[in-house]
Amino acid sequence: MAEIAENRGGRVEEIGCEDRISALPDDLLVRILSSIPTKDAISTMILSKRWRFVWTMLPILAYQESKSKISVWWFLNKSMELHKAPVLHNLSIQLGRRCPTDADVGKWVENAVNRGVRELFFTLQWSLDPTRLPKRLNTCKTLLHLKLSHKILVDFPTSSCLPSLEKLELYYVVYKDEASLDALLSSCPVLELLSVMRKEDDNVAKFTVKVPSLRVLVYFNAMSPDENDVVDPGRSLVVDTPALKHFYIGDHSGDSWSIKSMPCLLNASISGQSFHDTCKLLKSAYAVTSLELDLTDELAVYCSTIEFPQLIQCTISPCNSDWMDSLIFFLRNTPKLKKFTVDYSLTDEPPDASASWMLRFPRPECLSSSLEKFELIDYGGRIEEKELVEYILETSKCLKTVTISFRSKLKNKKKKMKRLNAIFLRFNSISFSVQT
Repeated sequence: MAEIAENRGGRVEEIGCEDRISALPDDLLVRILSSIPTKDAISTMILSKRWRFVWTMLPILAYQESKSKISVWWFLNKSMELHKAPVLHNLSIQLGRRCPTDADVGKWVENAVNRGVRELFFTLQWSLDPTRLPKRLNTCKTLLHLKLSHKILVDFPTSSCLPSLEKLELYYVVYKDEASLDALLSSCPVLELLSVMRKEDDNVAKFTVKVPSLRVLVYFNAMSPDENDVVDPGRSLVVDTPALKHFYIGDHSGDSWSIKSMPCLLNASISGQSFHDTCKLLKSAYAVTSLELDLTDELAVYCSTIEFPQLIQCTISPCNSDWMDSLIFFLRNTPKLKKFTVDYSLTDEPPDASASWMLRFPRPECLSSSLEKFELIDYGGRIEEKELVEYILETSKCLKTVTISFRSKLKNKKKKMKRLNAIFLRFNSISFSVQT
């Protein structure tokens, strides 16, 4: 709060907080400015002479396009020319369609590399072809985290060396060829996280991830061929990551999968159109503690034949109608399951399933000894869903909480909620949550 003081001439003056802040040492002012958006930090240069050059020592800079008709490139280019910090730890650049076609977008990437950049995020969505990044990036020793997105050409020679890189994100980029991708991944001896999002025209048919140190792999292929499209048998995903602990894959492209053994795998999320490839992956996931799975009829049958002795959390998204008959067999193979979620939100119309499954099979062990949480997402009030809820409630001896989320566009929602509440009233020891 500002203080009021009277000078010798009797004039009242306000002593503002700005004067107090200005008296702080430069390193503390830089820390303060580092915590606010770059554009706001740079604007402090107009406050006074004291503030004019403080921002030029910021170790963190982030530029992104706004709703303005003028590209952020002009602001980026001018401010980077004035920036004087000897070390630039973090640089984030997002350039959109308004970026001028004659912009030398790579020069500030090279500038950051020369100043020991640790985190580099670069998104380019201009109207030109993908651009190469400076060769200096190929051998950056300080880089810990690299994120490249959209109109960027990944061109790394076999001489590349990124000895400190731990996190790599590649989103809808274009690769010079498969050898460039292999060279990039081979240049990262301590890489722990790889996140990839692909599109059809990225120049890679065989996408190989062979990284001994990798702990987390996120892979999403946006290509979704039509029914009449002929799938190229030469297209594939190859994963050879023996130390992998977390694997999240979404791929409906039709590409084949070749997944080597993953004995350390703990968490897996699998969404793929190939039954046989998914089965091969599930075989490698026998030791997982958390599993998310899009469940087709034939995959439900297959899952009922696999044991998951360490599985604690499981989310299934039913895609077809007969998954209920295999559900009990699947649960019988998960003796330590504590949280079970059924998610209908991925389907436009939930499948109808047989209701006779409850009477034909013995109770799974996890319902008697371990299941504590049950969640049903996109509840529609159908007979199948109602009987599933009742079955879980009646057979689960350790159940503590039940969460039901209704479908957003559901007719007679109040009526169906009343019916659900009538079921809940019979089980006073369980905590219920209904989300509409």
